[in-house]
Amino acid sequence: MRRNGGGQSAAKARLPEIKQHPEDADAGDFGEILRHELNNPLTGILGNAELLLVELHRKKVPLPPETEHRLETIATLAVRMRETVRRLSDEWEAQTDALTRELVQPPN
Repeated sequence: MRRNGGGQSAAKARLPEIKQHPEDADAGDFGEILRHELNNPLTGILGNAELLLVELHRKKVPLPPETEHRLETIATLAVRMRETVRRLSDEWEAQTDALTRELVQPPN
């Protein structure tokens, strides 16, 4: 395993700094962090798969059908994951908002 100058693994060194303790961030931030941290790599995966498919069709590059099918599957699954992330983060934010309203405005 390669190590960077600080003694951490390269993969660990690339990890984004996310607040480690709940008291460091609002609970509502979780949905936004989730969406951002998962959508960035998904956008890269989806974009690259789509670019490859477009180039292959433009240049009329013959590929085995299973290879083209695999690229299409990657793109389809990336879109599916992006939608799942959106739904999960929206639900998290809605629940957090509802809990905040309950705490601020106690029931009559």
